[in-house]
Order: sequence, then structure tokens, then C-alpha cells
Amino acid sequence: MQFLPFIAWLKNYKKGYLVRDLIAGITIAVVLIPQSMSYAMIAGIPPVYGLYAAALPPIIAALWGRSSLLATGPVAMVSLLVFTSIIPFEKPGSPEFISIAIMLALMVGVIQILMGVFKLGFLMRFVSHPVIVGFTNAAAIIIAATQVKHILGIEVKGSEFIFQLFLEIGRNLADTNPYTLGVGILSFIIIIAGKKIHENFPGAMVASVATGALVYLAGLNDLGVKIVGEIPAGLPSPTLTLVGFETAARLVGPALVIAIIGFMEALAITKTVSKKIHEKVDVNQELIGQGAANAVGYLFGAYPVSGSFSRTAVNLQIGGKTALSNVFSGLAVIITLIFFTSAFYYLPNATLAAIVMSAVIGLVKHTQFIKLYKTNKTDGAVALITFAFAFITKPDYAIFIGIAVSLILFLWASMSPRVVVLARNPKTEIFENAETSHLPTCPQILFVRLDSSIYFANAEYITEDLLKKISERANGLKYVLLDMEAVNHIDATGVDELTSLLTEIKARGLELHFANIKQPVKEVLTNSTFIKLLEHTCCLDSKGDSIAMLFETLDHDFCKNRCPHQVFEECAAVK
Repeated sequence: MQFLPFIAWLKNYKKGYLVRDLIAGITIAVVLIPQSMSYAMIAGIPPVYGLYAAALPPIIAALWGRSSLLATGPVAMVSLLVFTSIIPFEKPGSPEFISIAIMLALMVGVIQILMGVFKLGFLMRFVSHPVIVGFTNAAAIIIAATQVKHILGIEVKGSEFIFQLFLEIGRNLADTNPYTLGVGILSFIIIIAGKKIHENFPGAMVASVATGALVYLAGLNDLGVKIVGEIPAGLPSPTLTLVGFETAARLVGPALVIAIIGFMEALAITKTVSKKIHEKVDVNQELIGQGAANAVGYLFGAYPVSGSFSRTAVNLQIGGKTALSNVFSGLAVIITLIFFTSAFYYLPNATLAAIVMSAVIGLVKHTQFIKLYKTNKTDGAVALITFAFAFITKPDYAIFIGIAVSLILFLWASMSPRVVVLARNPKTEIFENAETSHLPTCPQILFVRLDSSIYFANAEYITEDLLKKISERANGLKYVLLDMEAVNHIDATGVDELTSLLTEIKARGLELHFANIKQPVKEVLTNSTFIKLLEHTCCLDSKGDSIAMLFETLDHDFCKNRCPHQVFEECAAVK
């Protein structure tokens, strides 16, 4: 972690990179300017605030982050979370709503910076891939739905619950403005056609220019087509935007969600790009970079930002070499704010909505659910639950529900671990699951492998299952041998249950032995004095050595009478 990380790469900057970074930066800005204005509409604030979020934050994130190509700025997912977080407080677009959106940027930035400074990047692991799949697919549909009103030119009352939004659209569908709808369709045609021409074709910018010109020449704004209108020139002066203490307190939870989900999106992009350019990922430094971008953006009227998939992809494809490409994109937005804001006066809201919808529609991938379900039914269920709750409740609630369900299902699975009876396979000469491989077992030795660590939630289950397997054995059983190779951890409850197991086994006239006890587990057993209770029990490092030692004390005549010939011969081979 470095206070001024950009110094390292600036010292080694090659002059030959400058032209490539400049071209990449300008190209990113061409995509960023219309996108940032569109995404601000998702957040429920005027488009100009999207430009504020696209100005300084990309520069700060590039200089203080770790990834050289990650393009930071307004993104659809974070914009949706900002909207659903604030809608319970104020009316979208109102000064109070805007103030809270800007305040969220500061809170998100502080959370991300603190997580980076205290090296808490590992917390991202608790948001599982199925949760992200479920949330991303739902969010894409929800984001598209929030833009329908702009495409149709109808009034729709905002709500934190998305199903109410669908009801509102249905009620007001008859009020559709045909001119607005026509502008929206034309924008879609230009954007889609542009992608077919070339993947880096600036369809959003071309659609913005074309429809803006159409509105101006045909006077469509007088026919009900809503436009962006006047945008104040220049960056706002540094300002401390404040909200009431009670409101700020209620924003802590949403800010935490936005900080985590926003950064996870940035981290996913960073990991993908780093593999292609062979760059090391520093999670905590990236957290600081994203946090600083949000904190500084707050001072200049920005709402929360994150890394963008589409703009980072453009940076990579155009040939950007260093973080300077994103510095140039931020500077291009600043120049636009200072000199060219009047050019956006006739830009239709329907065009901005079309840009949003065309950007997020590709995120809806039903095949991801099918793939998850086929791979692991539990993961498929978590993704579907997260997806469903995003519509039933608020999207940020759905994330918490998805995380909770995935953790509960993981704990539930770990509460009933496999207790596998082992036997040596004569053909492969390795120990295998006796039940699935249909191998006969030694009548005098019950050899069992525990496929989990032993802790408070599963310790009782393990001992009960072991005693059940012992009871199922016919007379003649002499030893119980536990292979502890998969046991990486044991807690106090686990030690207590092993003590009870030992007592029960001794009461049945049997002996308990262990193999492959790992050092951390052995230390716990030793510190708890459990080892002393074992008396003559062996705790060898190899199951083969354990079997060989126990073989010396077996009743071989009993084995000859009770075992298939080849099994006895195999045991003899151990000797």
C-alpha cells in the first residue's frame, strides 16, 4: 500500500506510450460523456451530475488505484443502488435528493478507504459468485425498467420497490408520446447499427448528436419530447454538502452496500484485465483508489462511482498503456464541462434512456442460472433467490438476503459432513470409499475418513454417525481408525465430542486410533489433554503405517474365516 502510488509508474513512463494513452483517453471520453449523463438519470438526479462524477473521480482513481487500465466513473449498477437508497427520503431530482446522493459519495469513499487502509479487502469474498449473478441479472432488468418512462414520455411515480414501478408503467402506458417513442427507437437503431459496424463505434455519441439535431430542427421539444436543457458550465467549486444527522445515520447501511458492490464490480474488471496485461492485482490499494475517487468527487458534486466494464474494455481494445489514459478521459470531460455544455441543450432524455438500456441489456444472461444449477444446485438456488428478492424487496436488500442464504446453506452443508468408510482397492493399491467402490472391509478394523473440520455445528453429527457405523458392524470389531487428513481445524466443542466418542468406544471394548493428524489439530488436542486420554493409541502420520501396526495385533485366524481370501492377502501385504 502506497500513499502516492502513481509516482512509481510515472518514473518509468515511456514517451512512446503518450500518443496511445491520449487516443485511448479521448475514445473513453466519447463513451463516458453520454453514458455518465444517462446513468445520472438512473440515480434520479439531473444529467449534469453524471458529468461531475465523470470529471475528477476517473483521474483520482487512476492515480491512487493499482490497475493501469481500470476506467472509473458513473456505472449503471451503482446508480440504481443510489436511487433505491434515497427514494424513501426525498423526491427524485429535488435539491434534497441531490444533496443526499452527493453525501453518499463521501460515505462510500470513507468506507472504501478505511477498508483499504486496514486491509479488509478479504471481506469481498463473502459476496459469492451466485449472489452476483442473481443481482446483476435482476439489476439489469430493473435499470432498463426505470428508463421505460423516458422512452415512452410518460410520468411514472418513483418507488423503492420495483414491482410498483411496473404497475405505474402499466397504468400510464396510454399516455405514451409518439414523438418521444420515435426518438427512442431511432436512438436504439443507431446504437445497434453502430455495434454491427464496429465494436468500438461511438454509437451513443452519434445517437446523441443525431437526435439532438433532430429535436432542434423539427422543434420536437414543443411536441412533448423532454430534453436535457441548460447545463451550467464549468466544474462546481469545492463544497461540503451536508445532510441531517438522522438521514446520515440511515444512509450508513446503503453506503456500505454501495461501497462493497461497487468495488466488487471494479475488482472483477481489474482481475480480468490484469490477466491479459500481466499486471499484479492489489485489492487494498485499489480500494483506496476507488475510495479516494468517491471522496474527492463528493467535494465537486459527484455521486458514487465505480469501475466500468464497457469503458475499461474500450481502453484495452484501443491500446491504452497506463493509467494516464483515464487521466486524459477525465480531463476531456472537464474541458467539455467548461466549453461545450451548451451543445447538450437539445439532447433528448429518450436518447439517454436508450443508451442506458442498450448498455445493460447485455447483462441479462439466463444461461448463467442454468450453468450454475447444473454445476451445483445450491449455487443455482442462491442465484435465483437473489434474483427474485431484487424484485420483491429493494435491490440492496436482495444482496444481503443472497449473502445470508449462501452462508446459511454453506453452514448447513458443513453441519452434515461425510464420514467415509475406507478400504484398500487391490487393483489400484490405494484407499477408497468402500461403499461407492463396493469394496469389502476388514471385520476387525473400521477405517473411517472425516471429510471436514470438526467444530460446534457438526461435532455431534460426526460422533453420532461414527457410533452408528460402529453399531452396524458384526461381532469381531477390535479397532476404530480415524483418518484426520481432511480435518484442518477443531474447536473446544469438537474436543468434547471426541472425548465422549472415546468414552463410548472404550465402553464397547474397542480401541480408538488416529492417522494423519495435522499439526494445528494436534496442538489443540494436546493443549486440551485429550491426547493423554488415548493411552496406547497411535497417532501416526500415515494411514498405511497405522494399518500395518494394527495388523500385528489382529486375530488372523478370525480374518481367514470372515474375510474374502483376496482381502486377507491384501492385509498381509501391508505387513
